[in-house]
Amino acid sequence: MLMIKLSDFTSVPYSKLITNIIKKYEPKIVLFGATAMGRDLAPRVASALKCGLTADCTELKIGDYKFKKKNYKNILMQIRPAFGGNIIATIVSPETSPSMATVREGVMKKQIKNPQCKSEIIHEENSLSESDYLTSIIESIEKEKTVDLKSANIIVSAGMGASAPAALNLVKKLAKKLGAKVGSSRPVADLGLLNRERQVGQTGITVRPNLYIACGISGQIQHCAGMGEANRIIAINSDPEAPIFKIAHYGIVGTVEDVITKMLKAI
Repeated sequence: MLMIKLSDFTSVPYSKLITNIIKKYEPKIVLFGATAMGRDLAPRVASALKCGLTADCTELKIGDYKFKKKNYKNILMQIRPAFGGNIIATIVSPETSPSMATVREGVMKKQIKNPQCKSEIIHEENSLSESDYLTSIIESIEKEKTVDLKSANIIVSAGMGASAPAALNLVKKLAKKLGAKVGSSRPVADLGLLNRERQVGQTGITVRPNLYIACGISGQIQHCAGMGEANRIIAINSDPEAPIFKIAHYGIVGTVEDVITKMLKAI
């Protein structure tokens, strides 16, 4: 009966089980996906274990760190944007164990599987009692996403420089011509010009397409954190000093209306 209750996610029993398993095996590093479930579980587990937790990491490294005249070897370096995206911070928690972090899908480049690396799956008994189940799921309703940017090979994204109706319409036309998906920056999603499922960036979706065309996007670090690992980036912006040009492989200075009209004609 208790195992059946675990078939649906509820915060308290899941976090208690994970906490008990971590206490038993004492891992040095614990990672969670930065999903709705992971963001629910990770802080609960970290609080129970009284250890550090860094959310929404964009990069992870193993390295050495010196703190209070003590050298720590092979600890987890947790890297993420901080202070509104104005800096990239490296965060460590050397005095508590385990080091914990949440990582968003698509942030890390997928590696080729090494057949020589083997993993061990350990089955654990459910150690919870009836009193640990404070809530129950009465009904579960699944809703399919209308947009899947993560699997898109080409993404054409609109920023505030493409927020005018005529410019946004051209962005959509270009995406259709290229067989691409339409994305957006946060300000465009905040205004409701494109739905939230299309928002790329630190507070949106992390993507890694073959081609990313940034139309009228300034290139703030929050947005770049979500698309900076694209294989090819084309930036269109009327400001030649726009930060997006620093990470773009190809930069075009001009208005979105003028440049995309010429691109559509060329296609």
